[in-house]
Amino acid sequence: MIDPDVLWACTSCGACVRECPVDIEHVDHIMDMRRNQVLVESEFPTELTTLYRGLESKGNPWNMAPSDRLAWAHGLPFDVPVVGRDVGSLAEVEWLFWVGCAGAYEDRAKKTTRAVAELLHHAGVSFAVLGSGETCTGDPARRSGNEFVFQQLAMQNAETLKEAQATKVVATCAHCFNALRNEYAPFGVELEVVHHTQLLNRLVREGKLKPVTPSGSHGDGPTITYHDPCFLGRHNQVYEPPRELLDAIPGATVTEMPRNSERSFCCGAGGARMWMEERIGERININRSREAVATGATQVATGCPYCRVMLSDGVTALQASGDATEETEVLDVAQLLLDAVRRD
Repeated sequence: MIDPDVLWACTSCGACVRECPVDIEHVDHIMDMRRNQVLVESEFPTELTTLYRGLESKGNPWNMAPSDRLAWAHGLPFDVPVVGRDVGSLAEVEWLFWVGCAGAYEDRAKKTTRAVAELLHHAGVSFAVLGSGETCTGDPARRSGNEFVFQQLAMQNAETLKEAQATKVVATCAHCFNALRNEYAPFGVELEVVHHTQLLNRLVREGKLKPVTPSGSHGDGPTITYHDPCFLGRHNQVYEPPRELLDAIPGATVTEMPRNSERSFCCGAGGARMWMEERIGERININRSREAVATGATQVATGCPYCRVMLSDGVTALQASGDATEETEVLDVAQLLLDAVRRD
């Protein structure tokens, strides 16, 4: 009844659910069918084999060593406190900074992780990380139907969080944010989870972070367009904090894409599609990147490492074909804010 190409094409973005006039929960049904294919039929895209192997053996989709989870902090002008090494528990600090697999291993996402850490340090916010004690939240496994691996990872993280006495968590990955906020309660973990754009926006409003106008500026700052991550926006209704942060950057002009906020268009990475090839029709990230470039913005901002990877690849492809200028770049909101705070 359901063609495999249809079943595995879903990015779990939630747009179909929002638009449905009779409130059908399409995504939940698709995830149930994927679970049957993975756990009962053992029929799933071959690319997911590598994903599952990395999650089960190394605790991350990149199959990287857990001991490298703190490599992103090398070279920072301050020490990043690690639970169990520098602090006994999270009761000694205000926030647990959940770095996430992308933030720890993916080179572009590492820059976001470093930017958030620098901003929190600059604002005088006390935080700590779990280091090698952190493992994948299990989002890619659950979205691709491997509920068994998700349960394993979630139980492992739940024990770590309870042992570390975690109560308040800030996450840079929209998928980690969603999993920790909405899917960990059944494992006995009750957390206050915020996205980094929410916390940074709060710090700007409180005056603890002060974006300033660059020296010699005449109001000719960059034009920025913001891409809403599906698991931050539609799934969790976080739309304003990232935009308020961009509006707080002196000299910047913020322009919206035609599809934005609750009607935003997916980057193509959700639903574990980050780890699968697109073989039918136009690539989703190319479609979205073309829309971002058409706004005339020189900077495309987002708040999720998956989105950043997909849009960066899309913009690079458009630059190669001559459809985007070489000046166009994709950055996380935190990087843009850090640049504004650093100005003197």
